Amino acid sequence: AMHVHRNPTDSPSGPTRRAVMGSAGALAAALAFGRRATAQEATPNIDPEGVAGGVLGSGLPTSVPGVELALWRTIVAPGGGLPPHTHPGPMVLVVDAGTWGYTPLGGSVRLTRAATGGSPPAAEEPPPGVELILTAGDAIFAENSRDVMRNAGEDDVVLLIATLIAE
Repeated sequence: AMHVHRNPTDSPSGPTRRAVMGSAGALAAALAFGRRATAQEATPNIDPEGVAGGVLGSGLPTSVPGVELALWRTIVAPGGGLPPHTHPGPMVLVVDAGTWGYTPLGGSVRLTRAATGGSPPAAEEPPPGVELILTAGDAIFAENSRDVMRNAGEDDVVLLIATLIAE
């Protein structure tokens, strides 16, 4: 079973209040940020309602005081995605299933494609403003990044995302 850090006031059946509020707040901030984007940055046919998921587990590492480590599972339905938004701090994002369109717009972003018959290829730094098509096993490491994401296929996209967020 996955250990989830809880505050004494949290119910035993759900993730931390911070994790829930962080998820809702991040989504709300991303959507609000996206609405302020210029027409040139807007990506057509993105349905913010097509994004769901939550925290699989989280905790407060004593070796890195002042941050919460969390693992998220996000599902993006066909036609769904998020307009331009920012991610505070570092994250590792792995495509678990589906065909995902990811457009880096700023910050530090490194792409590692899935291994084919051995070791994964070296990480590459993709150019900003160009959509990358990622599939199962492809990974992004990003820090203080700004991006656009969408489901670029016919099936659900499943993303696993590890984050370190200042408390």
